[in-house]
Amino acid sequence: MVSNGKVMRGLLRFLRVTCLCCTTIQSGAVISTVTAQQMTTVVQSAAGAPAEAEIDAAATALRDPFFREAPDARGEYPMDERGIQTWTGPWRTELGSVDLRVFREQVPYKGANAIDLNGTRSGSVFQPVELVLGQTYTISFLAAGNWTTNADQPRKFSVWLGTEPMHFTLQPGQTFNPDRPDWRSMSATFTAKTIRSAVRFRSENPGYQHGTLITRVKMGLASVTSPSPPAALGTLQVPLPSGLTDYIADRNQAIALGKALFWDIQAGSDGQTACASCHWNAGADIRTRHTVNPGAIGSAFEGKAAPNLQRVHAISAWRGNNVTLQSSDFPFQKLPDPLSPANEPGFEEYANAPVFSSKEIVGSQGVILADFAGIQEGVSADLATPKADPLFNRGSANLRQITGRNSPTNINAVFLDRLFWDGRANHYFNGVNAWGDMDPNARVLKSSPTGGAMVPVRILLNNAALASQAVAPVLSDVEMSWTGRKFPELARKLFSLRPLAQQHVASDDSVLGPYVSQLDTTGLAADGAGYAQLVRGAFRPEWWASQELTPDGYTQMESNFSLFWGLSLLMYQATLVSDQTPFDAWVAGDAAALSPAAQRGLQIFLNEGACINCHGGPQFAGGTVNSLPGPAGEAGVEQMEMARGMAWYDSGFYNIGVRPTEEDIGLGAEIPGLGPISYSRREQRGQNPDPSHVIRPGERVAVNGAFKTPSLRNVELTGPYMHNGGFRTLEEVVQFYVRGADFFHTNIDDLDPDVAGIPSLRSDPEGIAALVEFMEHLTDDRVRYQSAPFDHPELPLPTGHELVVDGSAPDRRIVLPATGAGGGRPLQTFASALENASPVPVPSQTITPAMIVVPLPQASSSAELNNSVVPAAELPLTTATGPAEVAVELPQTEAAPQGSATTLNEEDEEEYEGSVRQLQRRAIPSRGLGRAIQSLNRTPAPSD
Repeated sequence: MVSNGKVMRGLLRFLRVTCLCCTTIQSGAVISTVTAQQMTTVVQSAAGAPAEAEIDAAATALRDPFFREAPDARGEYPMDERGIQTWTGPWRTELGSVDLRVFREQVPYKGANAIDLNGTRSGSVFQPVELVLGQTYTISFLAAGNWTTNADQPRKFSVWLGTEPMHFTLQPGQTFNPDRPDWRSMSATFTAKTIRSAVRFRSENPGYQHGTLITRVKMGLASVTSPSPPAALGTLQVPLPSGLTDYIADRNQAIALGKALFWDIQAGSDGQTACASCHWNAGADIRTRHTVNPGAIGSAFEGKAAPNLQRVHAISAWRGNNVTLQSSDFPFQKLPDPLSPANEPGFEEYANAPVFSSKEIVGSQGVILADFAGIQEGVSADLATPKADPLFNRGSANLRQITGRNSPTNINAVFLDRLFWDGRANHYFNGVNAWGDMDPNARVLKSSPTGGAMVPVRILLNNAALASQAVAPVLSDVEMSWTGRKFPELARKLFSLRPLAQQHVASDDSVLGPYVSQLDTTGLAADGAGYAQLVRGAFRPEWWASQELTPDGYTQMESNFSLFWGLSLLMYQATLVSDQTPFDAWVAGDAAALSPAAQRGLQIFLNEGACINCHGGPQFAGGTVNSLPGPAGEAGVEQMEMARGMAWYDSGFYNIGVRPTEEDIGLGAEIPGLGPISYSRREQRGQNPDPSHVIRPGERVAVNGAFKTPSLRNVELTGPYMHNGGFRTLEEVVQFYVRGADFFHTNIDDLDPDVAGIPSLRSDPEGIAALVEFMEHLTDDRVRYQSAPFDHPELPLPTGHELVVDGSAPDRRIVLPATGAGGGRPLQTFASALENASPVPVPSQTITPAMIVVPLPQASSSAELNNSVVPAAELPLTTATGPAEVAVELPQTEAAPQGSATTLNEEDEEEYEGSVRQLQRRAIPSRGLGRAIQSLNRTPAPSD
């Protein structure tokens, strides 16, 4: 018996559509005719569901449906009449000779092969299977006649299960194109009469040189007509860590602390960068200027790659700093025919060579590169020592660094077993860093509830990947921190500052409203809502109350700030569950919640698209806590048929061939000094993260180039897509899956088997549009309109740089307005952000005379405009002061005194927007560094 995770994964992977009475054959694809109402019934009732043993037997019954375990060269490979195999695989010859045809043009799935039932006697192949006695099975397959010889004769063949045959005849067509056979979807249904049996395909044309071509052989339970739609997300319990009461005294205050910390730009070393800076648009980032990393980071974390040939080539082809992305830049792998398989280096078998292929990555802006030199209490920007950046620079000035992977959404992330694209944010939180149970030396300080001596203790909280993830970016010298900053130093700075002091917080904020200052338009109240007060209210005193100091002079509260930071951000982000989508309403019985096109898209998602195989469960994600086999959801090692051969892998992490594996090995990387990230490789080294499995040395593990399967909820709003951000729209993503992996052969050793293509959609634009429309019905309008629990404080966002001024490159800035529980204007998609002047929502109609950021003109000299990489030796050391900001004050309207709100009608709003555009065209010089950026929705706030 295999694990439950393997049962369901195998069932969905190998048993696509199997019931003869409930299917229709159209254009070579088996399409389910089950209605939405019938599927809802399946969700609501388990009656008639196969027993676990039956599912298990069916899921493991048949291997290698595409004859992939074949030599990687063209030709015909006759199999010995005695049954001796000439290639590694589960299929064997029984009688006659059978050709294995490695003509990928012939098979409508990239990387697949076909057998030709031919020979001087009846050619046949078979594979042993184990069945459940009395259970009914369906064997489905694609068949085509090979009429190279005997062109006017039908091709007869039979399918057997044990001693029972079913006979088929294919009539010759008018013409035969060996590169494009007339594939037909066929199936045969049998009842198992023995436990051990065999599936056979046999030619009934003895003596024919060319017979029947067979590929995509699948076997499943006849009672399984289609995978059921997932249940509503609201049916799942949010998987919080056990034992939280040992740390948290007041959950509401912990949530408030977490929300303030997540959105506070003062947490960044530059005093201008928050966690939310990369997770602000439905939890993702849709900024379009100065977001391109050269790519090819290899095995490095955070996009800081060691020198390698791939990296050198990527930098040489990089378009440079401070560029503004255009719609025409996408996708990053551009093909003449986006629906046909792509040529790749060394495999030029298709007439579809890329016209553009980029290693670049659309990342997020972090901080400029500098060394941490200390803090000044009461000042939001840390002290720094200048440090030249050889990559992200403009002449004499460092620019903001750009992350080496696209920012995934943090909404619904609480359901995932591990986080970050490569899974390095551990399932267990150790209170100190992201490495969880892999770091044996992580310790926090504990005292008695009344204070007293501090004792280092080791803690491990399960289901806490959000906490493990939270403690990493804030100290990352790419994302938020000068190099070398530590949590006690961050704590001392924040304890000296008023929370969110530079940002407006709505008085009706669903979490922070009660803490908003009544005396100021920014931040939380100084008394009662300071960070130290919030820590005392949220956490038990044994973690902060000691009056002792550590040897390096920090209090217990400062020393344990990583614990408070991680758990409070976990508690806040655990509230970000988007379970009110049209799909959730449809599953609950609202038949009109999904449009007819979306319902068809759901059918494709479940069936021929096989999307559900990876994006499973109510979360529409992989590697979720509730889907993994361990007692607490912490284990996820499975063995399955890969694109070629069997291998061990980590559940929910897949190599899908978006880019070559060597450009970024993802899950295959190792944490320096601690070992591999992958559960499978840890298991193989005896660390035993999954007690239910043993992986022996030498067994194949396929995890290189694998990345987390993200949730598809709100996916409409979370572009650009994939770990490299190389797709602009959902349509481009679907086109990728329709044609199959762009680097199928290049990545074959680690490739997921479900990315061979979706041939039935290549001539079905309506089907592609329907699949996209279904995914758009996974958006929660509370996310779209930024209403509770997805409301938030105001957020100034850097979006590229201006000219170099006094050794620094001022930021361009946009402002995401604060929203309260009632929400605000709708968020944009990435595609719409590319078309509009700003990626943030249009300001609300209630507007006060305020400060608006205006882009500076481009310099006229070529030296000023040079975006190329400057060697480190040529760079003068720059100041590490945070990038400057340039602002222009809007004129007052006569209707309102200064500081009061003005409600604009439609004509006034058009005039107002015209004034803004005029200001944006002016040449306005910078007056230095540190000028505060203000929102369109409030009066200027005091600067630091």
